[in-house]
Amino acid sequence: MLFYSLPSFPTMNFLSDYPHLIKKHKKLVGISSTVPVEVIYSGGYTALDLNNIFITSPSVHELLKKSADLAPRAVCSWTRGILSAAVAMKLKNAVIVTEGDCAHTIPITDILTYRNISVFAFEYPIDHDIRRLKREIDRFIEYYKTDIYSCEKIKEEFDVTRVLLKQIDELTYKELKVSGFENHLHLVSASDFNSDPAAFHKTVSDFLDEARKRPSKSVSLRVGHVGIPPIFSDYYAYISSLGSEIVYNETQRQFSMIEGVGRDLYGAYHGYTYPYTFRNRLNDIKTAIRERELDCVIHYVQSFCFHQIEDRMLKNELGDFPVLTVEGDYPAPLNENDRLKIESFILNVEKKKYRMKSKKINLSTRRARSAGIDLGSRSVKIAAFGPGTREFQIYETMDFILKYLSGADRERSFAEFDADMKKIIPGENIQKIEYYSTGYGRYRASVFDAAPFSEIECHAAGAIYSTGLKNFTLLDVGGQDIKVIKIKNGSIEGFSMNDKCAAGSGRYIENMARILKAGLDEISKHYLDPEPLSITCATFGETEVIAKLIAGVDVKRIMAGVNYTVYARIEPLLNEHRSGANALVVTSGITHNQAFIELLKANSGFAKIVIPENAQFMGAIGAAVLGASS
Repeated sequence: MLFYSLPSFPTMNFLSDYPHLIKKHKKLVGISSTVPVEVIYSGGYTALDLNNIFITSPSVHELLKKSADLAPRAVCSWTRGILSAAVAMKLKNAVIVTEGDCAHTIPITDILTYRNISVFAFEYPIDHDIRRLKREIDRFIEYYKTDIYSCEKIKEEFDVTRVLLKQIDELTYKELKVSGFENHLHLVSASDFNSDPAAFHKTVSDFLDEARKRPSKSVSLRVGHVGIPPIFSDYYAYISSLGSEIVYNETQRQFSMIEGVGRDLYGAYHGYTYPYTFRNRLNDIKTAIRERELDCVIHYVQSFCFHQIEDRMLKNELGDFPVLTVEGDYPAPLNENDRLKIESFILNVEKKKYRMKSKKINLSTRRARSAGIDLGSRSVKIAAFGPGTREFQIYETMDFILKYLSGADRERSFAEFDADMKKIIPGENIQKIEYYSTGYGRYRASVFDAAPFSEIECHAAGAIYSTGLKNFTLLDVGGQDIKVIKIKNGSIEGFSMNDKCAAGSGRYIENMARILKAGLDEISKHYLDPEPLSITCATFGETEVIAKLIAGVDVKRIMAGVNYTVYARIEPLLNEHRSGANALVVTSGITHNQAFIELLKANSGFAKIVIPENAQFMGAIGAAVLGASS
C-alpha cells in the first residue's frame, strides 16, 4: 500500500481515503509478511499488509510512540510499527508468519490475541520441504473456508498483474526507464494488491504504459539493494542524486511473487526465497548480480533484527564484490553518517570501474593559493597552502558556525571568511584562494564557493599525500565517529565506520575525562593494568565509571580502562581492513593520546605504525589535494 497516504480509523486517522475498506472492516485481514493472499481473497476477505500501512502512515511516529504499550524498545521498529497499526485499526483478523520471518512473530501472535484479534499463524517450513508447505497451505485454505480450485482461479487473475510487474522490473534493469524507487513501490505493493486487486491492476497497467514511453536513463553505477525494504524515507532519492540507480530490489521482488507466475499455488510459494534459509536468497542474489550486471550491492539491515547475522555470510560469499552495509532503526531521512558511507562507497566503486586516478601534485609549489576546510562535528580544521608555505588553523565547530555560517547574508559571510584566510596565508595582494570542503558540514561551506569532497576520500588523500605511502591501513578517530580505510596501490580498497552512536570515539574519551575530573593529557598517560569497562557509550559509559569509583577502583586503572576500551572497539575494524604491507597510519586528535598509541603498538600486530605531521588535519589536507588535482 505504498501509492497513497494510507488507512485509518478515527483514533489514528487511518483509512480516511479508503471508504471501501472501512465498509469491509470486519473482512480486513492484516498480514505481517508475504503469505498466499490468494487464500484470503478466495475466502471473501481483503488482505492488508501491515508493513506498508505502518511505513506510509502520516502518523508513523505516533504509531511507534504508542507501540510502547505493546513491545519494548529493543524490538525493531518494523515489528513495533505493524503491531501498533493492527491495534490502532482495530482489526478483527490477522495472519502472522511465525516460521520464516521475524524472530518476534510468536510473541506478536500472543499480543494480538490478547487484544482480541483472531490470528492465524502461518509457517513456511525452514527445511524447504514442499510436502510440509503443501500441508500448511491446505490448513490455511481450510481456515478461510475455501478450496484449492478457487484459490488457483484467484492466482490466475493475480498473475495477470504480476506479469505487468515483471515487465516493470525488466524496464528497471534492462532499459533503465523505471527508477529504483518506482520499482520498489510497485513490487512491494503486490504483497496485498493494495487491498483492491482491480484498482491495483489498473495502477500498474497505467504506470507501465507511461514508463515504456520514457527515454532510458544514463547511470554511473547499477546498484543492487539486498535485505528488507529500507526504513529511510530518502534512501532511493539519495542514491539517484549521486548518479547511480538501484536496479535490483531483492526482497521486494520476492514479495511480489512475480517469479511464481505460471506455477501452481504450492510451487509459487515454494519458490519464494525470503522465508527459507539464507542459502536460497544467496543464489537469487548471485544470479541478479550476473544477469543485471550489478556494480555493487548495498545490504540494508534493521536494528535489533536477527537478519544482521546474514551480513557476514553475504560478504564471505560475494568475496571481492563491493558490498556496503547500512543499518536503519527509525523511520526518518538518512543521517549524515549514512550519507557519508553511501557517498564514499559509490565514489570508490566508480573510481575502480572507470579507473579514475588523481594526478600527483605538490601543494606548496603551486602558484595558486588553496585551502581545505574540514567541517567536523567537534572542530573545524583548515589547511591553507601557497607558494612555499602551508598554514593550519583550528576552530571549535560552534565558534566557526556562529562567526561565518549563522548569518543570512551569504556574500558578507564569504567576504569575512576570505579576508581572514588571506591573513593566514603569507603573500601580498592575494587575489583569490581556492576553497575545498569535507566533513559533516561540507555542504554548508558552499557559502565560501567551496567544492565538496567526501570524508573517506579526503582522509585517504591526505594520508597518502602526507606519508608518501601507497599501501596501508588508515585509522581516524573523530569527535563522533571512527573511520578505518584500507589503501592499496594508492587507492581506497575498502572502509568501515563505527555504528550510529559516538561509542569509542573522541567524545567518549572527553566525557570520561570530565567524569574523572582529569585533563585529556592525564588520561593519555595510562594504559597499563586497565580496569575492564563494558560500556563504550559516550553517555551511558559515565554510569559505569561512577560505579567503579564508588567501588574503590584506582582512578589510574579506570583511565587505562577507558583507553583500552577505545582500542578494543577499534580492533575488529583494523583486522577487517589490514593492508598487505601491514602498515598503519594513525590520524586525528587521537594521535595526542600516547596511551592509545602504546596499546596499538602492543596489541594491533601492525609491523609499522606511522603518525604523520599535522595528523589532525588529514581531512583538510586531503580536500586541498583533491581540489587542486581535480
